[in-house]
Amino acid sequence: MIRTILFAAVVMLASAVPAIAGGPAWFAALDADASGTISLSEMHRARFERFKRADANADGSLSRVEIGTSTNWVKWFGWYDANTDGRISIAEYEAKGHERFQLMDTNRDGRVTLVEIHNLTKTHAQSSRTQPAG
Repeated sequence: MIRTILFAAVVMLASAVPAIAGGPAWFAALDADASGTISLSEMHRARFERFKRADANADGSLSRVEIGTSTNWVKWFGWYDANTDGRISIAEYEAKGHERFQLMDTNRDGRVTLVEIHNLTKTHAQSSRTQPAG
């Protein structure tokens, strides 16, 4: 389950920005200091901006009305809404973001590299082929 969630996070990030020469644009967009890695603070900043764009009434939480029909938000709404109050608070959203970051930072150095993401997606793809559906 965790691998599926992680893979979905990587796919969601990858689909948010078109690719550019020399590496994926989504990675470059998150790598604010152009270090070739993504830190937790860089990930947090990008996630906060995404949340802020979706938070139409600026109350610090997202309702099902605010997310509308956005496929990724709808698909993962229940996972983000940890207290099941029908809203995703910024705290719930950031807690899940931190959890995902920890999963992606496989060498625990506080930074996520393209190699780590590649290895995770490769591992997920391999395990998906070897595990029966359902």
